[in-house]
Amino acid sequence: MLPQASRAAAILTLGRWFSARSRVLPWRSEPTLYRVWISEIMLQQTQVVTVLPYFERFMQRFPTVEALASASEAEVVEAWAGLGYYSRARNLHRGARQIVASGFPRTREGWIEIPGVGPYTAGAITSIALGHAEPILDGNVERVLARVLALSRADGDARFKARLWKWSGLLVRRAARLEVSPSRFNQALMELGALVCTFRNPKCAECPVRYVCAAARLEATERFPGKKPAKEWVRVEEIRHAWIARDDSGREVILMRRQAPGEWRAGLWDLVPEAPAIGKAALLGEIATRHVVTRHKIERTTKIWSVSEMSAPPRPQKIGEEFAWTPLDQPGLAGSASFQKTWKSLREFRIGSPR
Repeated sequence: MLPQASRAAAILTLGRWFSARSRVLPWRSEPTLYRVWISEIMLQQTQVVTVLPYFERFMQRFPTVEALASASEAEVVEAWAGLGYYSRARNLHRGARQIVASGFPRTREGWIEIPGVGPYTAGAITSIALGHAEPILDGNVERVLARVLALSRADGDARFKARLWKWSGLLVRRAARLEVSPSRFNQALMELGALVCTFRNPKCAECPVRYVCAAARLEATERFPGKKPAKEWVRVEEIRHAWIARDDSGREVILMRRQAPGEWRAGLWDLVPEAPAIGKAALLGEIATRHVVTRHKIERTTKIWSVSEMSAPPRPQKIGEEFAWTPLDQPGLAGSASFQKTWKSLREFRIGSPR
C-alpha cells in the first residue's frame, strides 16, 4: 500500500501542485498564529467562499488577540452573526482571554487546551503557522487519503479514522524530511480535497497524484470513503411572536429580544417567545418555518401581531439590554439562522398582506 518511492514522489508532486494552483486566501498570505486560528475556527462546518467576507470584517474589528479579548461576548457574537454555530464565537472569545493571560500555545497539546480547538484544528494551526509536522484530518483530507489508500468506513468508523490519522502523521513527517514544509503539505491535502478530489464528481483527470490513487485505479472513487454513520436528529419545536408596530416616522418596526446567558443562542437577538403586555394588538396570522442546525431539526411557529394604541410610538433603538425595536425591512441586530429564515418568511407575509 503506497510504496516508499511512490509516496515520496507523490509528496513532492503535491507540493509543487499546491505552489502553482492554490487559491490566494487572506490567512495564507499572512499566516500568523492569530489569523490562522481565527480562520480555522471559522472554517469548521463552513465553506471557504462563505468565510472570506466574514474573516475580513472580523480582522478589521478585532485585528489582534488583545482586541478580541477586551471585547464583550455580545460584540464578538454580533461580529459573527450569519456564520452560524455560535458556540464557535463564544469559544473564540474565551480562548482569546486565555491566550492574553498565558500567551499563544506553541504545541499541538497546548492548542487543544484552548476552547473550541480539537485534534484537527490544533494540527492545522501548528503545522500552518509554526511549521510543525503535525497530522490533520478534516473532511477534505479524509476523502483524499481514503481514496488514495482505498480505505473505507465499512470496517467501522473508529477504525477507519484511526488508520487515516496514522497515515496523515506518516505523510506529513515524510514531507518534512523531503523538505516539503508541513504547512505546504497539509494545506495541499486540504486544497486537493476542496478543488479536485470533491465529494461528488471528482476531477480525477486533473489530480496531480492520480497515479498513486488506489480508488482511481479501481475506477471506484464513489466507494471511498463510504457513507458516514446515520445522524441522530433532535427535533425542536419553537413558538415565537412577531410584534409589529410603527415608529413616529411611520416605519414598521419589530420587537426583538436578546437571548440570555445560558439560553440556546445566547447573545443573539430573536423574536420574543411570549406575548408581552405592550399595547393593544390584533393577530394577523402565523407562519411556519423549518431549519436544520447541526443535529437539530427546528420547527418554528411564529404568530404575527399588529400593535396599536401604545402609550408612546416605539423607536428603532435598544430599550434596555434585553429588548429592542428594530426596522422590519432591515433588522440591524445579530440574529440566529433560525431568526433569519423566520424574518424572510415574515417579510414575504407582510408584502402579501394588506397594510
